Amino acid sequence: MSGIVFRKPRPRKQVDLNVTSLVDVLFLLLIFFTLTSTFKRAGEINLQLPKSTTGVPGPSGASQQPVDLVLTEKGTLFLDGSPTTFEAVLARLRSIHDRQPDRQVMIEAEEHVGHGEVVRLLDAVRTAGFTGVGIAVRNAQPAAGGARR
Repeated sequence: MSGIVFRKPRPRKQVDLNVTSLVDVLFLLLIFFTLTSTFKRAGEINLQLPKSTTGVPGPSGASQQPVDLVLTEKGTLFLDGSPTTFEAVLARLRSIHDRQPDRQVMIEAEEHVGHGEVVRLLDAVRTAGFTGVGIAVRNAQPAAGGARR
């Protein structure tokens, strides 16, 4: 037999990975992204409003929010976020006007809604007694050089 002498194996050091700090950093990132992100409000409608180069933003310091009257291309009608019908909108507008007569109305009709439907809403708003009416539009950049001739 040969006289090979094997060394005794050295005890190896145990390597421990401490993940406590990693978990802390992940939680901090989660909190950061949660607080800085914006979320779409529940029930919010993505409207395709018509473009206008002369549209101006409404007064930012308004004392009261306007009554939102939204008409989608599919014919769905919303009054202050709740669905309604053309038949019921006049009565609901009158009750709002009775409670807050100096409130204004903002009509938000999608780009391809028929002109007759918007006029029908305007008639309902005027019949209810509101005098301040606005029509919501998207701002578009005016054409370069203008349209002078």
